[in-house]
Amino acid sequence: MKRYLRQFTFLTYALVLRWPIWLLLWFVGRFGIFKTIFLIYPTDSSECLDFCPNISRLRRFFSGRPTPAGLIMNGWLPVGLYLVVPNPALELMRKKNRSIVHDIVRRMLWIKKLTGARTIGLAGQLGPIFEKRHGIPMEPPFYASTYGNIFSIQEAVRHLSETLDKRPWQASVAILGGGELGEQLEEHLGKDGYNLKMVNVRYTRKGDVKLADEAETDRQLHDVDLVINLLPRGIDFMACRLHERMPNSATIIDFSRPQIPADAISQKVVMGNRVQRRGIHFFMKLPGGWKRHELPACSMPCLLASLTGQTANNLSEFRIVARQMAFQTALTGAPAPLHTVMRLRLRKFAEEIGIVTGFALFILKNRLATTR
Repeated sequence: MKRYLRQFTFLTYALVLRWPIWLLLWFVGRFGIFKTIFLIYPTDSSECLDFCPNISRLRRFFSGRPTPAGLIMNGWLPVGLYLVVPNPALELMRKKNRSIVHDIVRRMLWIKKLTGARTIGLAGQLGPIFEKRHGIPMEPPFYASTYGNIFSIQEAVRHLSETLDKRPWQASVAILGGGELGEQLEEHLGKDGYNLKMVNVRYTRKGDVKLADEAETDRQLHDVDLVINLLPRGIDFMACRLHERMPNSATIIDFSRPQIPADAISQKVVMGNRVQRRGIHFFMKLPGGWKRHELPACSMPCLLASLTGQTANNLSEFRIVARQMAFQTALTGAPAPLHTVMRLRLRKFAEEIGIVTGFALFILKNRLATTR
């Protein structure tokens, strides 16, 4: 019922109220409210159905046509707009669909101008696909997901290592696949001091994933603490029987979409692509089981650039700015409401005032005693 209501709402404003919605966004944009726009895409048919019924004519109409799906909120104030296309990554990767990609880019630039936004964010694999397959440079106002993804995984590894009460050099971390992202993670997690193991895989012509060396993989995973899964899909992880090669005590930081079915394995599975910052949330909530306080890590680059007005030149700068802006891994749990934080701070302040007052009275009493 909830899905049908969401589909009805989406189709109402995406078709019936399409031009009034664009007019409203233009009007609101004149006040400088929108700072960023962010484009998402479905990873499977289920996510697509969260917005639009599976009707071929509707799918063709929305193909390559970014459509408003919700707002990015900072408290009660909208600071961005997120849009959706029904085209999955594998479809946009094909060279024969290059015209669709260029249509998406052209329309996103038009929406940026319409809303007065400063930045354009691309979810997940869109940035690398646009740049490496279709020659569209990821330069401002476009922001790809890479820095956000690496920051999210670094913070997840740090949090989980602290949970295990282990220093970085004591924690054994395995990276499954990942290509360029895996290489960058190996570099930056290595600088953090973690004991890293790279599990190599190969891809068949059919798109399946095979282990490069099963015996070597068994050796690498037999005593691992944390596993970062960068394989494209959760079914690839299951097909390689990787959960059978690692101890039950291991924690898997999953970055695949669709994700690993957590109820099918004995290891703990957490999502590595989710961050949080007090007050910022997506409305309507993102499809795919996202909680209200969780933000996709791939949205961080465009959010940070729009909030600070600066573009990080490297990951080290990005990490410093992200921490200064109070971004953190969503694995720490939902942040406490603002009123709770204020109440705790006021209580702490009152306790400090009481201590200072008591100490001042003690000094005054001693001085009065000595003057008599």
